[in-house]
Amino acid sequence: MAKAPKAVDPSFQALAEVLALGMSYQLACSPDGSERRFLYVSESCLDLNGVTAQAVMADSSAFYDLVIPEHRELTSRVTSQAILDHRPLVVEYAIRKPDGEVAWRRATSAPRPERRADGWSIWDGLQVDITEIKSAQLELERQRQRLDLTVDAAGLGLWDYDVRADRAVWSDRTKALYGLAPDAEIRFETWFSDLIHPEDRPQMEAAYWAALTSETGIYMVEYRALAPDGSARWVQAHCRIVRDEAGPVIVLGAVRDISESRAAEERMKLVMGELAHRSKNGLSMILAIISQTARNAASIPEFEALLNARITAMAKAQDMVTDEAAPLALDRLLADAIQPFDGARFDLDDGLSRRRLSGGIVLGLALLLHELGTNATKHGALSAAGGRVSLTTEPGPPGRCVMIWREIGGPPATPPTRTGFGSRIIAAALRPQGGSVQASYPPEGFVARLEFPTLDA
Repeated sequence: MAKAPKAVDPSFQALAEVLALGMSYQLACSPDGSERRFLYVSESCLDLNGVTAQAVMADSSAFYDLVIPEHRELTSRVTSQAILDHRPLVVEYAIRKPDGEVAWRRATSAPRPERRADGWSIWDGLQVDITEIKSAQLELERQRQRLDLTVDAAGLGLWDYDVRADRAVWSDRTKALYGLAPDAEIRFETWFSDLIHPEDRPQMEAAYWAALTSETGIYMVEYRALAPDGSARWVQAHCRIVRDEAGPVIVLGAVRDISESRAAEERMKLVMGELAHRSKNGLSMILAIISQTARNAASIPEFEALLNARITAMAKAQDMVTDEAAPLALDRLLADAIQPFDGARFDLDDGLSRRRLSGGIVLGLALLLHELGTNATKHGALSAAGGRVSLTTEPGPPGRCVMIWREIGGPPATPPTRTGFGSRIIAAALRPQGGSVQASYPPEGFVARLEFPTLDA
C-alpha cells in the first residue's frame, strides 16, 4: 500500500486561518477514492463540528461519521466520483454533532493539478456552516407549500404577464379554467383574441387602462373564458399592474371560476322576475280560480271550501319557488305545483313517482309548472270545461327525466305572436341546471317536452 502524502503548501494553511470562513482542510485521496486522509484541518473544526482537528487528522472517520445516515450514501458517492474524475466538488449535507445538534454544512474542494506517481491526489477544501441558509430555504418551501394549499383550496389559478418580454406564465389550474392542457403555450394575442368572449373584451380593456393610471394599479373584472371546444365559463380575475417610470413591467393575476355563483344570480333574477310577474297577474289568476271553482261547485259551502283549498295550494307553490330544499320526490312537487289549477284535471304517469330532484332543479321546475298551469288556465285546455292536462314520461339519458306536458280538450293551440315574460320563463327556467324545454303547438293542444337532471341513475 502506498504511503499517504504529507501536508503540502503551508501558505494554504496560513491563508485559511486568516480568512476564517469556516473549516479549511487538505485531503489526500487514493486513486480510486477508497482511502481519504486529512493532511491538515484548521482549528475551527472544533467549533464547527464538535470534534478536534487532531482527532480528524488521526482518523478521518471521526469526521465522516458525523454525516447523518440519510446523507452518507449520496455524499460518499458524489465524492468518490469527483476523485475518479479529478474535478472540483461541491456537496451539501447535514451532520449530527456529538452534543446531538443537527446542522447543515457545505464542503467545497478542488484537486491539485498534478498527481503523485502512485496516483494519490491532494485536495484543498473549505467547509462552511449553511444551517441558517438551509433553515431559511426550508421555511420558504414550507410557506410555498402552504400557499399552494391555500390557493388550491380557494380554487385560484395564478398567472403573470411580462409586458416587455411579451411572455405569459400560467399555472395548471389557470390553463384548466380555459380548457387548456398543462403544456399549452400561452401568448397574449391568442389569449385575448381566442380565449375571452368577444362581448367581454371591451370591459377588460377598459379595466386595464383605468388601472394603468390609478394609484394602486389594481383592477378586478369578470368575463367569460372560452375553451377550444367552444364552451364558456365565467371567471373573476383580480390583477395588479407593476410599473416603473417607463410604464408597465409585469401584470400579476389570480382567477377563479364563478360559473356557479353566476348561475345562482341568474336563478335569483328569474325568481325576482317571476315574483314581479306574479304580482301583476295575481288578481287575474285568482279571478280565473274563482271562475273555475264557481262553474264546478254545487253549492256556496262547496264553492267556499274549494276556493280556500286552491288559494292555499297557490300559497304553497309560492313557498316552493322561494325555498330550494333538499332532494324532493318529483310527484310531490307536481302535486303541490298543479293543485292551484285543479289537480283533478291532471293525469299523472306512475313513472313520475320514482324520480327524485335536487334542490337546484326544484326551483326552476316549480316556476315552469306554474307558468304552464297559468297559460293552460288562461288560454289552453284548463280554460275549457272538459279540458285536461296529461303528464307522462319518455325514455331519456341516464340521470335525466323526460316529461311531456300535453293539453287535451281545450281550444286549438296557436304559437305566441311575441316573446313575453312567460315565454322566457318557459325557455330559461331549466337551463341553469342543464335542462331544456321544447314547446310545440299542434291544433289539438299545446305540448311541452321537459328534460332535466334527476338524482336517479
